[in-house]
Amino acid sequence: MTGKPLKPVAGRKTVQDQVYDQLREALMSGAFKARESFTIASLADHFQTSHMPVREALRRLAAENALRISPSGTAFVPDLSPEELDDISRARVIIEGAATELAAPNLTAEDRKALAVLVDEHRANGISGDIAAMAAVNRRFHFHIYGAARSPILMSHIENLWLRSGPYVRFLSDRMGALLQTDHKGQFTRHHEAMLEALDRQDVPGFRAAMEKDITATRDLLHRFLDDRAA
Repeated sequence: MTGKPLKPVAGRKTVQDQVYDQLREALMSGAFKARESFTIASLADHFQTSHMPVREALRRLAAENALRISPSGTAFVPDLSPEELDDISRARVIIEGAATELAAPNLTAEDRKALAVLVDEHRANGISGDIAAMAAVNRRFHFHIYGAARSPILMSHIENLWLRSGPYVRFLSDRMGALLQTDHKGQFTRHHEAMLEALDRQDVPGFRAAMEKDITATRDLLHRFLDDRAA
């Protein structure tokens, strides 16, 4: 558990909710590797709480398919699978594409400026090689758009897809250092830039298409790395 972004719990929320929220955020951001495991006892010690809220939080995350729980009670992050990657990516294209299309008419000039700042941050992080910051800014960019769709139901599905994508985010992040030393480093913002250009043209289909291309480009890159691992 060393180095994981988990803190002792306190405050108005129930202990179980706080444990769940922190674990969910850590999983979604790619803090845990595929097949990484942890026991209820180790998490309870880390959170400085009893076993019960940890056990219940893990059950909730397992119900969301973000974790698996072995018969012994040990929780572990699911392994990577090309088939699951395709399934998640296909769902993301459908659901996030729809949210992007719904969001377009609601995005204001101020939103456009905020998104442009995030694209600039993403580009600068890529140049400096700050991979964790790149991932965080990428997520902020996407969720800024999805929030403008004003659809809690779509947002719930999107969050679950990103939660299940956590191990893939980590897998990609672990390989980004070498990739950022190549000509590929200048390509990470191209789809975000295309989204902004489509917004400026008031081109809603183009806006959605650029978002979908961003998702499929990440899928294709992950497949490349998964193939390398298999070889």
